[in-house]
Amino acid sequence: MRRMLEELMLELLKAYSPSGNEAEAIKRYVDVVSRWWNGDIVVDDAGNALLNYGRGEKWVLLAGHIDTVPGELPVEYDGTIFRGRGAVDAKGPLVSMTIGSIEAIKHLDEEECRITIAALVDEERGSSGAKRLMRDARPTAIIVGEPSNFNIIIGYRGSMKLEIKCHGSGGHSSTPQSGTSAIDKLIESLLEVKKRVLSVPGSSIVVNYIEGGLPFSLIPKEARALVDIRIPLGWSTEAFGEIVKSCMPDCTYSIVDETPPVRVRIDTPIARSLARSMIRNGLKPSPVIKLGTSDMNLLIRITENIVGFGPGRSELSHTDREEISIAELELGARIYRDTVREFLS
Repeated sequence: MRRMLEELMLELLKAYSPSGNEAEAIKRYVDVVSRWWNGDIVVDDAGNALLNYGRGEKWVLLAGHIDTVPGELPVEYDGTIFRGRGAVDAKGPLVSMTIGSIEAIKHLDEEECRITIAALVDEERGSSGAKRLMRDARPTAIIVGEPSNFNIIIGYRGSMKLEIKCHGSGGHSSTPQSGTSAIDKLIESLLEVKKRVLSVPGSSIVVNYIEGGLPFSLIPKEARALVDIRIPLGWSTEAFGEIVKSCMPDCTYSIVDETPPVRVRIDTPIARSLARSMIRNGLKPSPVIKLGTSDMNLLIRITENIVGFGPGRSELSHTDREEISIAELELGARIYRDTVREFLS
């Protein structure tokens, strides 16, 4: 198992794959796992790689993602620690779930069960990979591969991504009283949105991008910003849309993307299988609610028999310090293996 984990992990880390540029990583993934996978492998029209085994009615989907945030990092492996973009989020979990499932099917009857591993694209941007998968897949259980510090993920906050645009009348910057500034309007709107959003406990807001004006003596006529709002459990995207709307008397906004919060029960069949497998491997199962979002927020529409789980320290996600140990990958693979066998037996 260790050799397989090392080979696949290094191949994926070497294929830098920010959202929208996953083709090389998908190719390497398919090339490597095709030597070990005793089933069908297809790449669908969204670019997802899908590994399928069995024909039974009881069907477990293991959904990981192969894309990363932008920002290439040097790839290193010293025999103990892997470093590189995506090591934690989420090529590490994808590698562990793949190798764990390869081990699991050695002990399963293809007539009695069905397994799909999905290496999904675009999770860090618009989740087009998960949305494509949802059109056809109807598994009876889903495990979403995300770094969880070996906890059981039962929920995620939602998100709302906005583009805010403001316009001013312009004029000469030596006489600001003669016109209105789009940048001033934008700043005022952003401060009001931030104030209103943060009045909701458990929410957060980050301005990802701002542009406006020109490098001349002109009062800016146009300005815009991209904003990322995180929505706590118990709130809807519609409610946050009303909050934003009330803060925009002088500007306009459009919703670029929105994802509702998600929470599932800890006593679902797949959660119980995962918990028993963790105990078998010396871990104490603990449920967690994550502050971010993932494809779990979407895939719950297929079935509520869903959890998130994976090796890796989630606090390293999206940082320049992404690293994961081979020991973490091995433990993760054993837990995925045992969970699949437990659920399908």
